Amino acid sequence: MPICCFVIPGLFPYYVLGSSLQVCFFVCSMLRYALSLHGTWLVNSAAHFYGMRPYEKNISSVDSKVVSVIAFGEGWHNYHHVFPWDYKAGELGTYQYNWTTAFLDFMARIGQAYDLKSVSNEMILKRVQRTGDGSHPSMQDVNNNNVNISELVSKLDHDNEETLVWGWDDKDICDEDRKGAVHKKEE
Repeated sequence: MPICCFVIPGLFPYYVLGSSLQVCFFVCSMLRYALSLHGTWLVNSAAHFYGMRPYEKNISSVDSKVVSVIAFGEGWHNYHHVFPWDYKAGELGTYQYNWTTAFLDFMARIGQAYDLKSVSNEMILKRVQRTGDGSHPSMQDVNNNNVNISELVSKLDHDNEETLVWGWDDKDICDEDRKGAVHKKEE
């Protein structure tokens, strides 16, 4: 780890750009390391305080657009803690606030990531209705118009996938969650 974390990032600009060894070490190694630690700590602290709890109101994790922008998509912590097996870590149809999902989808497209598990829209809506704090966009329809779940699922349709494969073999996932999950796998 020290070679990849401190030595190579410090020596590369020293030899390639001709900067002083001291500047290269402190800026390219130490500052980079400190910023990555602070980014991780930001997600682990701010994503548990400032935001909404649309999926589970009884846990400390929140969904925060600000944290997600700063941490390249890792700010959807309430979703992540409620559905930890979902590779997207957020219920978003676009990559605007979730660059991590864009990277994982790209890796899947070129064959470097596979067995991507996701949560079905129906499971999300059931969880939102059962334990959410009311901040999920679908709750306005539920509270005002008494819309059924299948209508809400048809409105959300984040992925526009033609074929959805359900279930997988993780031992830690209960049968109900396994039956309601989407398995995004190339056949």
